[in-house]
Amino acid sequence: MTLMRPTFLVPRTGYAAGTIASFAIGTFAVLVTLLSWIRLAAAEPMTVDEFRRELVGVPLCGTPESGPFSGKMLCTVHLPDGTAVVAGQGMLVRGTWEVDAGRICRRNAHDPLERRRCIDYEKTGQDHYRNSDGIDLCIGPCP
Repeated sequence: MTLMRPTFLVPRTGYAAGTIASFAIGTFAVLVTLLSWIRLAAAEPMTVDEFRRELVGVPLCGTPESGPFSGKMLCTVHLPDGTAVVAGQGMLVRGTWEVDAGRICRRNAHDPLERRRCIDYEKTGQDHYRNSDGIDLCIGPCP
C-alpha cells in the first residue's frame, strides 16, 4: 500500500530565484512605465509665471509635422520686452507676444491684432515641452 500525500503539502521546486527576481523586476518596470504615461496624460498647461520663468529669453525649438513649415526645425525666442523672434531654415520673422486669459498669444510685427494666435504650453520632461498645436519642443538647439 502506497501512502499518498496531498499535493498542497509538497514543497514546490523548480522555481529558480532568478525567475522570481526577473518577474519582480519586470512588474516594477511595467508599473514605472504606466505611471510615466499617466503623468504625461495628466500634464496641465503651464501657468503664465512658469512660462515666464522657464521659457522667456531661451530658444524654444521644434519641428511641425504639418503646415507650410512641416519637417523644418524652427526656434522661437520670447523676449522679456514682449517681442518674439522665430528663426529656422533660412527664415527670420520678428513679432510680438502677450498673455491673454492665461494663454501665450503671438503675431508677426506687421499683422493686425486679429491675426494673433494663442496657444498653451505644457512641460513634458526636463527642458521638453509641447504646445497646444501638438508640436513637441525643447530648449534649443535640439538634436
